[in-house]
Amino acid sequence: MSDITTSKNIFGGKPVIKDTRMSVNVISDYISAGYGINDIKKDYPNLTKKQIIAALKYLEQRAAKERMKLEPQAC
Repeated sequence: MSDITTSKNIFGGKPVIKDTRMSVNVISDYISAGYGINDIKKDYPNLTKKQIIAALKYLEQRAAKERMKLEPQAC
């Protein structure tokens, strides 16, 4: 995901939206609390819809990788 980046100098290497200091985890917290993209944009007007969607896709891919680790492998 080119819209999501990590740097040890920003939030200790946690994933952020590129060219911002917005942690992907903040986006996750909003979604987990039942808020949507428009709610996030209202609180963070400098973020674009594209950036928020990129963060959501990143979270989805990360969750899928974690599920693969936990699922038993077929013999």
